[in-house]
Amino acid sequence: MQCPVCRAEIDSNVDVCGHCGAVRVYVRTAVGVLVGWFGMVLLLLWAIMVLPIVVFPFINYSLEGYPWLALVIGALLTAGLFWYSKSTVHEEWVRQNPG
Repeated sequence: MQCPVCRAEIDSNVDVCGHCGAVRVYVRTAVGVLVGWFGMVLLLLWAIMVLPIVVFPFINYSLEGYPWLALVIGALLTAGLFWYSKSTVHEEWVRQNPG
C-alpha cells in the first residue's frame, strides 16, 4: 500500500509511515460522537427504570402497571444508538509535526 500522505510504499499493517512519519488514526464523525453521547444519556435513564425492578420485590411493592414496553424499547433504542455511533469510525492518516 502507499502512504496517503507522501505516497511512499509501506506495509498495509503498519500504523506509522517510516518515510514521512504520518500516523494512522481512527476517528468518529461528529454525528457519531453526538449519537454516542445521546446513547449514554438514554442508557442512564434506562438504568434508572431498571432500579424499581430490583428494589420493589424487596419492599413488597407490586410491579403491576410497570411500563415494560418502555423498558424494552429503551434497551433496543440504546443498543441501536451505540451501534450507529461505533459504525461511524473511519481511518485517517495524519502528518506528525516535527519536534
